[in-house]
Amino acid sequence: MSHRAEQIITAAREAIAAEFRGAVYEHRAFSMLEDEGELPAVSVDYGADDPPDDDGASNFAFFDSLLTVETAIYIRGTEESTVKKDLLDARRAIHVALMADRTLGLPFVIDTRYGGADAPEFNTDGEYLAGLLVCRWLVHYRMNISDPS
Repeated sequence: MSHRAEQIITAAREAIAAEFRGAVYEHRAFSMLEDEGELPAVSVDYGADDPPDDDGASNFAFFDSLLTVETAIYIRGTEESTVKKDLLDARRAIHVALMADRTLGLPFVIDTRYGGADAPEFNTDGEYLAGLLVCRWLVHYRMNISDPS
C-alpha cells in the first residue's frame, strides 16, 4: 500500500476529474509551449507535509499532518480576458470537487481546507496565450506512527 499522501493525491485527482472539463493528471508538470495540445488540464501534486503541532505528535498512537495539495491549472486561449475567465472557471470546479466531500472519501482524512492561490501566469511564446494558476489545499490526515500507509 502506498503512503497516505499518495492516496490523498489520487483521491483529489479522481474528485477533480469528475467535475473538471479537461484532462486531470497526478504529478505532472506541463510545458505551456510543448504540451498545448493537452490543454485545458489540471495537475494534482503534493507540496509540504507538516505536522499541525510543533512536536509532530498530539497522541502516542498516531501522527496528524497537513498535506499541501497543489492543483496547477493550465488553459490556453487567444485573449487574456478569456484565459483569465477560464482559469477562474477551472478554479471553481476544483473548489466544488474538493469541498463536496472534505474527507475525499478516505477514512484517515479529517478535513480539507482552502490554502490559497497564486496570481495567474501567462506565456505568449506559442500560437496561443497559455495561462497557469496554482491553487493549494491543506488536507488534515492521520497516520500510524510506525507505518504511513
